[in-house]
Amino acid sequence: MKARIALVVVVLLAGCASPTAQGRVALGRGSYDEAARHFEEALTKEPGRPDDLVGLGIARYKLGALDDAQRALTQAVSQDASLPAAHLYLALIAIQRGDRAAADAQLASQLALGTPARLAAQIVRTRRLLAASPLPPEMRAYVAASLEDGYQWTGEVAVAVQAASDAELRRLLDDRIYLFPYACRCR
Repeated sequence: MKARIALVVVVLLAGCASPTAQGRVALGRGSYDEAARHFEEALTKEPGRPDDLVGLGIARYKLGALDDAQRALTQAVSQDASLPAAHLYLALIAIQRGDRAAADAQLASQLALGTPARLAAQIVRTRRLLAASPLPPEMRAYVAASLEDGYQWTGEVAVAVQAASDAELRRLLDDRIYLFPYACRCR
């Protein structure tokens, strides 16, 4: 894991990272204007690329440009309907706007993609809340932020689990090499 992080840092410092990679890093830092610029640059080189459209849509959402975000995310979903982040952010836009039917449809699509259990439970509760009655703007903003936080937390957990799995695999391989040094040409 540390080797991968070091490689990413070296590439970024060398200025060789792709606009997509730079956009993802900027999104992670919360530099949404910069992220949008990088994703737009990537889309000029490779128009219509779904991952870049999703990145641009998220950056635009974070900047409050909901119409631009919706256009990018809708285009991404039209090319690849299996993009969980696109469905989630389209749902967040619909929630912010008070469009309960559109929010419910996008949340249903999100669930159909195999959402992790905790986030799925939160989405189910949100769908029930949206079906019950119209929400005031402050509550819609809260619900949207809560779902977004849940989605991001799910991603962070997945990264941590992968890192732990990578570390365990390295430990097992090190043990194998130590216990059976002649069975492996590594030493």
